[in-house]
Amino acid sequence: MVDLAQIEADIRSSELEALEQYRHGTAAAPMLYRPMGHVLRGIREAGDQGSLVFVASEETPDRVGDVIALDGWETQAFEANPVFLFAHDHRLPPIGVVPKLWKEGKSLLNTVRWDMEDPFAAAIAGKYIRGIMRAESVGFRPIEFAERENDGGKKGIHFTKQELMEISAVSVPMHPKALRKMLEQGQEGARYMIVVPQ
Repeated sequence: MVDLAQIEADIRSSELEALEQYRHGTAAAPMLYRPMGHVLRGIREAGDQGSLVFVASEETPDRVGDVIALDGWETQAFEANPVFLFAHDHRLPPIGVVPKLWKEGKSLLNTVRWDMEDPFAAAIAGKYIRGIMRAESVGFRPIEFAERENDGGKKGIHFTKQELMEISAVSVPMHPKALRKMLEQGQEGARYMIVVPQ
């Protein structure tokens, strides 16, 4: 039996260790994932069959008390190659691109142009359009950050400057490292892990 709490604790510990090594200049910036994104609303534009607006990230504390500053997003490299992946899997071809990325209120928003010529991408697009899937997740590299304590006393990290690397469609908010670790522990039949926000 896989201990989900222990896996999450191990992942958090490895993230904090990697951030500390980066802070001290002994390692490169780690790739971090935050599955906070979700469908915000549908839009209709001229000549469009209908699109979805996603919240890629919000400047609010996540489950572990981390906050990602909206003004800290560096998106230039991403916008030069705005890939939309499935479940942060860099081995698969992108299932779409992000033609529009913008800041509004405390949120980083995006739209997706699906690769409808690809049967897998079209199937995933259909699941979002029909409301079966609703989540997305950002992959980023931290540049500047500091410890913080949220209202509940849970320590977190305040990311004040970070580089957006990719955005992914996710069936449920999951951490790719958690999935990998679960599979390594002998749960080959398990495909996805649900992480319920508090």
